[in-house]
Amino acid sequence: MLNESPTSLEITAERLSRSEILTNLDDDDLISIAKFCREEIYQDGQIVLTEMEAADKLFLVERGKLALEKRIQIGRQSTPRNATIDYVCPGMIAGFSALTPPYVYSTSAICVEPTRVIAIDARLLREFLRNNPQAGLIVMTHLASLIGSRYRSAINTLTYFLSIVSHELRSPLAAVENYLQTILWSYANELSPKLDRMLKRSLVRITDLRNLIGDVVDLARMRPEQIQADFEWFDPGEVGAESIEDTRLLAAEKGIRVKVERPPHFEVIVGARRRMRQVFTNLLNNAIKFSPPNGQVIFRAWYETDAVFFEVEDQGPGIPEDELPMIFQDFFRAENVGDLPGTGLGLSIAKKIIDAHGGQIYAINLSNGTGNTGTRFTVKIPRNLMTPDMRKRQWKEMDL
Repeated sequence: MLNESPTSLEITAERLSRSEILTNLDDDDLISIAKFCREEIYQDGQIVLTEMEAADKLFLVERGKLALEKRIQIGRQSTPRNATIDYVCPGMIAGFSALTPPYVYSTSAICVEPTRVIAIDARLLREFLRNNPQAGLIVMTHLASLIGSRYRSAINTLTYFLSIVSHELRSPLAAVENYLQTILWSYANELSPKLDRMLKRSLVRITDLRNLIGDVVDLARMRPEQIQADFEWFDPGEVGAESIEDTRLLAAEKGIRVKVERPPHFEVIVGARRRMRQVFTNLLNNAIKFSPPNGQVIFRAWYETDAVFFEVEDQGPGIPEDELPMIFQDFFRAENVGDLPGTGLGLSIAKKIIDAHGGQIYAINLSNGTGNTGTRFTVKIPRNLMTPDMRKRQWKEMDL
């Protein structure tokens, strides 16, 4: 049962100073803040604050522990679930989004044991900090450091967890994939058409699952500096051919023809070779997946003075115009994708990769005269990128 003490003056400056964001404030400031504080006691399992509700209080934990939970939903069709992302212990705060617009809680907080907190009226605290700039600077400096620390902790925990899970899942999937490939290519002339079709379909589904696992792991560690560290000279024509091979089985299953429109010859460029293959493969997979059976997907490339361009064009249903600005968001899937498999990560990962190259990726709908509205994705990569060694030499020359 929640117990609220009405005697806010009993909240002393000394108790407030133990908080990670109010430390270093003058006693006079702490005493002023104490006037709009109150002590609250929660029992195990009680909800202290709820994600997406108005952030009207900031909580300083004095005793006990809170679990911070985030509502997670992978795709529109999956069931939303709460996942614990961190814990708040004595001296720490919960609900720091009460101090920053739009003033809604970014997580929920639930007691994992009997907990005593100091609840601060967020509106009055914001007003006090605005009227006392020196105190406001101290609090907001501590808050910025706190947010950065919790963000790094959450990312590191997520990356570590995903790396373990992905390893445990990828190993058996790779084994099954290899067995299926061996059966298909070794006994191709001995398999009945029905069995051949079933095995190829199974292989496509396993490949989809392996790619999905890779996308989820990539999402947690997709940082520009990591991508740029892999910059090297590579032939985009070779990478494009590898991506077409990656999608060959899926295209064959639907009878899709991949038409290649290439320049007279490919010139090497600088970029993250493996990541660019990932971009092309994701775009081709999507184009094949959403195109009608026996349709056509076009993969083209051309050079201009300052950049190289790549396009993937399909004959699918297109993307609702009002949803085009959102297609590169994490986990976003358009309303018209139906029951087609996917998590909505492929395009967001592709954009992160292209952004790390200083390039652009965008999509437009096309009228192709077939009764469908196709989609064209365009990728632009600058031709002035440098490898890590080239950057080092440039820095040395600048120092000289």
